[in-house]
Amino acid sequence: MKKKLLLTGTASLFLLAGCMPSLNQTEEEVIVVEETEEEEEQEYVITPTIDSPDSYYRNVLEDGTYQRSEARGSVADAMNNRVDIEHFELGLMEIASGIYDQENYYFQEGTHLSSDLINSWLRRFEPEQSDEEADEDGDVEDEEAAEEAVEIDKMAGLNPPLADEGDVDNAEDLEDWEVMEERMRSNPLVLSNIKEQNYYVGSEDEGVRLGGMVIGISIRSVYYFRTENDEGGIFNHEEPVDEEFALEYAEEQAQEILTRLRNQEELADVPVTFAVFREEPRGSIVPGEFRQMASVGEGETEIGGWEAISETNLVFPSSEAREQQPQLSENFLSFRDDLEDFFDMPLGIVGKGRYKDQSLDEFKIEINLQSHGKAEIIALTQFISSRVGQAFQMQAPVYIYIDSVEGREAVVIQYPDEDPFMHVYR
Repeated sequence: MKKKLLLTGTASLFLLAGCMPSLNQTEEEVIVVEETEEEEEQEYVITPTIDSPDSYYRNVLEDGTYQRSEARGSVADAMNNRVDIEHFELGLMEIASGIYDQENYYFQEGTHLSSDLINSWLRRFEPEQSDEEADEDGDVEDEEAAEEAVEIDKMAGLNPPLADEGDVDNAEDLEDWEVMEERMRSNPLVLSNIKEQNYYVGSEDEGVRLGGMVIGISIRSVYYFRTENDEGGIFNHEEPVDEEFALEYAEEQAQEILTRLRNQEELADVPVTFAVFREEPRGSIVPGEFRQMASVGEGETEIGGWEAISETNLVFPSSEAREQQPQLSENFLSFRDDLEDFFDMPLGIVGKGRYKDQSLDEFKIEINLQSHGKAEIIALTQFISSRVGQAFQMQAPVYIYIDSVEGREAVVIQYPDEDPFMHVYR
């Protein structure tokens, strides 16, 4: 089979050409690798490098088509808010960029972990399931049963099993649904999502091959669950999940996931990086944070150790932001006052600062308008562009989004030591 690696001039899937300044793309290059196993010809297309302040991976397209993960969307509801879902995905790519350099590696959504498999992993572990195929001595009776036992083990849930009914205090005095509530509360579901990302390498000598994999593990900060009584009444509950316990549990399950990956022939030798993300409670306007990561080399079967990730999100204005970042808090309030004076009415303005290793990594401001005219939007955007550089003099990008009930109206972006970029949507 011939595999063609084609670098095209197609716009990057992660950037909107025309919305960013100084976009230059590379010339086309074709790499052909001869294989004889199949007669079909398959073409691998690599999206081009884009010259922009934001750095993204190029993508691997098969026969010119973007390859979507089968699991995309099928497990998203397990996470409690949209900002967590988005940051979880993009944050994994940021972590990957420190291991798989963007110059030589290409991104593709996960294709090895199906939606059925991931959903089965997110279920509770059921000990009796793994015992069904074994005899009293713990030996599997025959070859067919052995294969079935392996399949069951591969699909076994990774979340904690329900607490035993005998461990519930005063269970004899409780209704069945009350006992179930206590069993669920005692052993909350810890893992909320598992995401696979693949990173490919290509060369004239080696062709296109999987060069590395990133597995994201999301853990809950709050366990939300429901019970139903005998009359059909529904009761909603929530239980905080201890962070230290959840992180330790995620480490244990990462080792189990690695074992299962290594049992897949095509993944036996692929380097794997694990990253643990702790999501925020429902209703949070800022995303959760990555807490730790671990990398496993080619063919390795044990996770050697974990590295802490320092990431913090702050909301402006807030008491927490005033305490931790007093100067930026003051600058934000002054900027907000200037905008409200210009608009001659209160505005819904929220700032979100993301910190990595105690340094500001990016600052986002969202402005929500209730009523407006297009001329007002243009004037406000121009006014913001003239003020943002003075208001926020820092070595981090500032993104300002102007929204209305009709959707996004305008955006202003200020990169360090550069003139602001503005765009008004028509």
